[in-house]
Amino acid sequence: MTAALASPGTAVLADDALLAEWDDLADRVGASPFQRPGWYRAWWSAFGTSPVRLVQVRRDGRLAGVLPVTRRWGRVTTLDNWHSFLCGPLAEDAATRSSLVDRAISAASLSADLGHLSSDDAEHVAGLAVDRGCRVRRSMIQRSPYVPLDGTFDAYRSGLSSKFVGRIRSRRRKLEQAGELRLMVHTAPDEVEAALRELLRIENLGWKAEQGSSIVAQDSTHRFYRSVVGWAAAAGLLELSLLRLGGRAIAGELALVDGQSHYGLKMGIDPEFRAAGPGFILAHDLIERSFSQGLATFEFMGSASEEKMRWTGETRCIEQVRLFPPTVGGRAARLAGLGAKAGRRAGSAASRLADRPVRALTGVVGRGARSGEETGPVSS
Repeated sequence: MTAALASPGTAVLADDALLAEWDDLADRVGASPFQRPGWYRAWWSAFGTSPVRLVQVRRDGRLAGVLPVTRRWGRVTTLDNWHSFLCGPLAEDAATRSSLVDRAISAASLSADLGHLSSDDAEHVAGLAVDRGCRVRRSMIQRSPYVPLDGTFDAYRSGLSSKFVGRIRSRRRKLEQAGELRLMVHTAPDEVEAALRELLRIENLGWKAEQGSSIVAQDSTHRFYRSVVGWAAAAGLLELSLLRLGGRAIAGELALVDGQSHYGLKMGIDPEFRAAGPGFILAHDLIERSFSQGLATFEFMGSASEEKMRWTGETRCIEQVRLFPPTVGGRAARLAGLGAKAGRRAGSAASRLADRPVRALTGVVGRGARSGEETGPVSS
């Protein structure tokens, strides 16, 4: 078994032969769409600023593991941001995963940031880093809700709040009085473009347009999702769903579906109909569809908002691990980060104390360990 970090000059995301091997590996291990080369190509074309390097592990010439990263000025980072889901090393076994992580760690002379990891991957990365003498900061990015699709849809729905389910039925009846209410799911590449235009129009209405958080609000985000749609449609992973009232789209969702899970990337709701709850009706029908497809989970994606948690009590922990190697540069990078963090904390504390009565300054409160604090060797 050999592990290597490809040089940036090899243009790994443009090497068709390598990408075919990568996709084959993803098929063998049942990887999510977010660990496939098509996702990373779309991500890097929109958000990438440094050449991609691919940590590879080969066994008897066959690709056994991959982890795409960038390396600049001694800093190694994975290819992820708030559009990402669970990424992490793609490996056919535990030994390969360890080799990938170990090679990525050894390539960092100042620091390494591995983001959007499962708790299992985060624990593994942190453990290997500590064994290498690194200082480690492990933090929670978000808790993402999901619905386990066990049993039948009727049994699942019976476990939801009866008031909540009743409200959905009532709103559906009210909408149906105004016209035919129909869910249309588009998957074929030749019909996706028209459906995508409708979804982008809806998603850019209301509060998303005001806050600048819609897909079309930023060129990079727009490019990213269009690239994802093109890749996913060709790969048979795309579902673009529109809830139509009398032929008019009033809500929609862009999702990836891989035979195991439904991953909801983006949802849009026409604010003219928001009071009628088309988003809840759409989620209800898509969960029912996922049961009928025999999927294992329905992934809401994003953070655990109150609206999403009406559907489930389950969440996935998505974590980040930042490590600093036991080098002069690693220690300097760590101390610089601690200084900036301490400065922010001091400024925040000073602001709070300025508004308190003088007597509030007489007490001292001790705090226990929290997520985000460091682990590692005692020595610095």
